[in-house]
Amino acid sequence: MDKLNKEYIEILSGDGKPSEKFWTLEKRIKEDKKDCGVQCEMSRSNQFYIMLSLLNEEAIFMEDLEDFSDDLKEIMQHFAGL
Repeated sequence: MDKLNKEYIEILSGDGKPSEKFWTLEKRIKEDKKDCGVQCEMSRSNQFYIMLSLLNEEAIFMEDLEDFSDDLKEIMQHFAGL
């Protein structure tokens, strides 16, 4: 999340009219809201897909899954293409 905050600050601090910066930021936030790493609905039934999306978006890394079972880690590596 810190990375996104810095990118948003760069947009707001950049050159241009305040209205242009606002609309640029608004568009960026709309796009970012679709990323799983920014927002996702957690449920047991879609856990696999959420974790896979988070890996693909580089919101998490395989090291973050070290406490999970070896089977799950192997499955994630396979489907994430790691």
